[in-house]
Amino acid sequence: MSGTDLLLVVAVSAAIAAAVGFVAWLLLRRFAWAPIVVHLVTVVVAAVASVVGGVLVATQAMYLSDHDAQIALVIAVTSGVVAILTASILGAEIARAARVLRAAAEDLGRGVPVESRPLPIGEFRAVLDELAASDARIRAAREEVERQEQARRELVTRVAHDLRVPLAGIRAQAEALQDGLAPDPDRYLARIGSQVDRLDALVADLFAVSQIDAGSLRLRTDRLSLADVASDAVAELRGLADGAGVALEFAASGAATVDGDAVQLGRAVTNLLANALQHTPSGGRIAVAVDELDGHVRLTVADGGPGFARDDLEHAFEAGWRGSDARSPHRLDVSGGAGLGLAIVRGIARAHGGDAAAANAPDGGAVLTVTLPRAA
Repeated sequence: MSGTDLLLVVAVSAAIAAAVGFVAWLLLRRFAWAPIVVHLVTVVVAAVASVVGGVLVATQAMYLSDHDAQIALVIAVTSGVVAILTASILGAEIARAARVLRAAAEDLGRGVPVESRPLPIGEFRAVLDELAASDARIRAAREEVERQEQARRELVTRVAHDLRVPLAGIRAQAEALQDGLAPDPDRYLARIGSQVDRLDALVADLFAVSQIDAGSLRLRTDRLSLADVASDAVAELRGLADGAGVALEFAASGAATVDGDAVQLGRAVTNLLANALQHTPSGGRIAVAVDELDGHVRLTVADGGPGFARDDLEHAFEAGWRGSDARSPHRLDVSGGAGLGLAIVRGIARAHGGDAAAANAPDGGAVLTVTLPRAA
């Protein structure tokens, strides 16, 4: 066969293959909804048709006898039939894997757990694994939303209760004053003032939590010593601690200098001390320490109470959380809040680029830690 004839055979064979491929592409576009087996068989049929067409052209160009041409054609057709059958078998396996993926997607939409399982095709297996992982993430997010919604409902209930109690006391004492039934008006007025202060503290806590949740807590940052802030808070609450029979100890090492808002940091320390006082029995001790560690300033408040239940540690800084029976009801009501004190502590710490953590001491009691970046 001359070079010209060879080029002609190649060109015609390529043209036949292109024509068959184009027809197959049109069919696949037209029947895009068809099962994957149909698509796979269509591709194989197109490939076989291209080969058979090329064989026919080659037999004509090489001037083979009719017998040889028939043998070549039979071989090509037989190979093509076997290839189509093989493609059908393999396509059925692929179709089963595709049905598994479809069932997994439907389970994901219905909220049924999606389980990963071995599939014969790597890409399908990867998709199924990703569906299972997505299902796990969605379930975790749903549980977190439900937990937060439950916490919100509990917070509203507690806040309503904490508001109702002082309001009822204010109303009763005000009515007694109006009716002239108060034997000691000054004492009644002092009680009303105390209840108003309690309401004001609760409203301030709610406002602080709303600012923290909205990310709008404004800080007036200055260079200051966290040891001085903690020392002032300890001095303010020492009288209350002495009255409750609780030893309040303070120790500081290093400059403990931070860039922070003195008012907000003082509030955070006061909330930590109030929490410790609420759970430390008479005769116990509260140890407050400020030190420096690895470029950070650390404030630690260790109380002499029962500590946290194991399941409560991760919820210690959530708004509205008051813990299990091990830490509630409070022995000494210092803040009068609705379980917002520690949530405010964590919000203030994070607003300063730090964080707060809770743990139990080996010998009993809770240990609350606030870590802030040390000033450069």
